[in-house]
Amino acid sequence: MHICVEPQLLTSLPAKLYLLAYNLEKDRMYPNRHLGRALRAAALAELEADGWVVDDHGLVRVAGTSPEGARSQEARPGETGPTPREPGSGGATGPTPRGGAGRADPLVAAVFRQISSEPTPRSWGHWIDHDHRAAVLETRDDLESAGWLRVARGQLLSLIPTSAVVLLERPRVRELNRAAGRVLRGEVSPSDAAPDLVPLVALAAAGNVITLVSAGERRAFADRIRALVALTGCAATALAPPKYRPPRVPPRVPPRV
Repeated sequence: MHICVEPQLLTSLPAKLYLLAYNLEKDRMYPNRHLGRALRAAALAELEADGWVVDDHGLVRVAGTSPEGARSQEARPGETGPTPREPGSGGATGPTPRGGAGRADPLVAAVFRQISSEPTPRSWGHWIDHDHRAAVLETRDDLESAGWLRVARGQLLSLIPTSAVVLLERPRVRELNRAAGRVLRGEVSPSDAAPDLVPLVALAAAGNVITLVSAGERRAFADRIRALVALTGCAATALAPPKYRPPRVPPRVPPRV
């Protein structure tokens, strides 16, 4: 039974991306085998944007743990070296709700724990693929707890468990969908858009979330999608097919003397 009258505030990219994957016209969740990877990429994009993880030559590191960062903070002889920066703020040891309000996203927290506990740095693509099927269920169940949707659970032939997602906050999701669509079509520039709209459009296009960015729109707005992917960062670039990735900048070769 649904008992949450007012849905709790959503601030995370994975939660918003999941809601945007709902088919409002057919009133059902659109089947998408790529959704789990897109959700994990959204978690990584949020961690990168909020300063919890950084890119180290294509590898994901917890902020403050890269070899370059460690060397830059070494003390000179006779001096006391500064304490390495804690990711985030307030000395927290893991991601907190964005903006200090709303719900802490369990998928974002789980991805951060996995990265933190891995002794060997891994690529962005590795973390996008890792345990991606569980990401869909984890995000779905959290949104149900927050009052945004209901999961109708049953059994087929009394043997096979089934579930169907029922969206409870259609007007709010439609408003988010329309706002993201304006960014996709170029009606609102990235600099004027609400902060999450650029990564949501980039991740939806890269992750084949066709309820927000259809196949036709991917073709029509390919250049704009490429720019939005570049603005979103390493996670969206790793998720995107090659044609939507920003061009690589070749390393600068010093002139011969």
